[in-house]
Amino acid sequence: MPADDSTIPLILPDPLATGAENSAGFGPAGAAPDSVAHWFDLETILALPAPIASFADAAEAAAQYRRAARSENTRRAYRAAVARFCAWCAEHRQNALPATPETVAAFLAAAARAGLAVNTLRLRHAAIRYLHLLAGAAPPTAAATVATTFAGIRRAHRRPLAKKTALVLDRLLPAIEAIPNTLPGLRDRALLLVGFAAALRPSEIARLTFEHTTHHADGIELFLPWRKNQDARGTRLWVPKGHTELCPVAALEAWLAVAAIAEGPLFRRIWRLPPPRVPRGTRRNPVADRYRIGTSRIDTDSIALIVKNWTGLAGFDAAGFAGHSLRRGAISSGVAQGVHIARLKQFSGHASLKSLEEYVELDELRHNHPLKDIL
Repeated sequence: MPADDSTIPLILPDPLATGAENSAGFGPAGAAPDSVAHWFDLETILALPAPIASFADAAEAAAQYRRAARSENTRRAYRAAVARFCAWCAEHRQNALPATPETVAAFLAAAARAGLAVNTLRLRHAAIRYLHLLAGAAPPTAAATVATTFAGIRRAHRRPLAKKTALVLDRLLPAIEAIPNTLPGLRDRALLLVGFAAALRPSEIARLTFEHTTHHADGIELFLPWRKNQDARGTRLWVPKGHTELCPVAALEAWLAVAAIAEGPLFRRIWRLPPPRVPRGTRRNPVADRYRIGTSRIDTDSIALIVKNWTGLAGFDAAGFAGHSLRRGAISSGVAQGVHIARLKQFSGHASLKSLEEYVELDELRHNHPLKDIL
């Protein structure tokens, strides 16, 4: 999966010759499924328009802002889901756009029988709905046939939600101690500690920039222009200066100094360079590893690999960890310290207490079980 949309040309699709336009004049209704998938790929690319000079420019601007209603990660996930749906429709000779409720229900049922998780099916359900809305067609997902099929799938395939292991303090410390003082090690140490201290999502860690950090004597202020469930004013977070080897401020300052980062993304890709060539027959002397730091931001998949790598080297089962383990670990550590749920909500930036309770529920029972002192 690419780190961003840069591998896809930032152009809009030409009207497709195959199939007639739908009644709203937006999408390729009746086109072959592979054409529908290609059209959707292009229609979910965001490229905000230049200054408006005509009605056509204004209409194009409106279309781009409609795409901006979904985050980059959501649009990427929808493209993958729609590609799966269109490939399935092509295999079974069904129309992908507009799709009938029976087609969508059969698609979801086939995926459920293939063992896909309910959350994956929920994503595909939402992507199919968005495909039709974007094309100006009535979403087949609103039909009773689809709704009852999906309800049956949820009931028949119930299973515990697989949550990633929380990277709490007693796991974070061994992971940090396992990191060497190499260039990649300095980056990874800062990434883990800042992500933990601010309870950041992987996508938020990846988007941190030097311009959005303000250094103070007692910590660092982070500004997130975009955050899930937050308004357009952005969000300001505080990373406190610590007094132990888990201090996120010291780790970040060490990384920025060594990497000479004064603008752009805080956390970037690093390449190990091959050792210098020596004449044939000459004994090669040991040399220190050489690295090249990229200019583009690290991606969320790489963040997950960093978490897995250092937790594995610390002796834990790396399979249970991912990038989200930092956020979950920060919240769980707050619960263990007896922090009130209202303060945790403010700290984590959750939109509601209900969504936060999914993190807190088991940890709260573990640390504050009403019967633990009498059993």
